[in-house]
Amino acid sequence: MDWLKECDVDLSTDDNGLNEFRITNIENLEKIQRKYSILTEFYISLAAKSPDSLTSIFLTESSIPDELLGNVVTHFEDVKMVTENKNPVEIMLKNPKRDSITYIQNNNKNPIIRNLFYFETENPLDEWTPRKTYKLEASKIEKYENQEFDDLLTYLSPPTNQLFFMLPVYGWVMNDSLKDFFAIRYFTHKYKDVYLWVDANNNVTNIQLTEKQ
Repeated sequence: MDWLKECDVDLSTDDNGLNEFRITNIENLEKIQRKYSILTEFYISLAAKSPDSLTSIFLTESSIPDELLGNVVTHFEDVKMVTENKNPVEIMLKNPKRDSITYIQNNNKNPIIRNLFYFETENPLDEWTPRKTYKLEASKIEKYENQEFDDLLTYLSPPTNQLFFMLPVYGWVMNDSLKDFFAIRYFTHKYKDVYLWVDANNNVTNIQLTEKQ
């Protein structure tokens, strides 16, 4: 497989310990109309894989965009906002609403989202195993464009203290056919560096995205 190479990855963060963080509720969500879009499809599909786990959206603006409130936040039962020095930096989502999950699962999926979250794993593993990392070689991978998914890129950003964004994937097994996945073909030409995290059983567990092009 000449389209990837095993490597080490620097996961260091930049935290000076001087910032003030607070977690608060987001008020008056019942007044916001619930909508559906590619944002809903992505975050509901992600959260539905593990409804009791936390899903985070890291913000780059000084307020929560309206499209996030209507298309994502209103689809979750448990919602919190993290502020850093009084500025919103993260939305924490938990427990996606059952009717939202049903709606997304019963409708057509974007090809990239289908790649990321809708492969069935025949032998899911409960135990953690050591990981290896592989850097993808964009020059060896055919480019794939998807304008609908482009609307999501703003929100696939890392927290303020690190340079990478880590995304879980499901049902991926390390083999040569991965280079033809729409998700692989898309991300390798949208981000400067893309890595796969692979466990001891040859299952790909995460895709790491570093710096948008």
